[in-house]
Amino acid sequence: MSTKFLVACGVGFVSSLFIGYCIYFDRKRRSDPDYKKKVRARRRAAERRSETVINLRDPKAREEFLASEKMMANQKLMEGNIEEAIGHLINLVQFSSNPSATLLSLQQVLPPPIFNLLLHTLKTLQQSADPANAAKGEATDVD
Repeated sequence: MSTKFLVACGVGFVSSLFIGYCIYFDRKRRSDPDYKKKVRARRRAAERRSETVINLRDPKAREEFLASEKMMANQKLMEGNIEEAIGHLINLVQFSSNPSATLLSLQQVLPPPIFNLLLHTLKTLQQSADPANAAKGEATDVD
């Protein structure tokens, strides 16, 4: 027997073991009595999420959205989860009717390191959204 043949047999054997393992655990998962309940719950949750699209042209809906983003950002900051708080603050700035006024108010409220991180993240998002201006911004930053 050649080495290639033995390697091929070994690979085939290991592959068949892996496929058998997958089939066994898939059957075990599907035979769980709560499986159908979990699937239905996930589908209902996904439907609810898709139904909660916010119409930002409606002033009342926009204000509710901005208030919820501000509340979530404050909650995440209190928990110490700065990255998630920055994400909510970015939503707050981007969807507000006057982003510059929102940034000024956040500058007064937020600690300087967090505000600088917010500005840096906003700048990065703006550059990734507009690659032509990103190249110009990089050229002017070098000077």
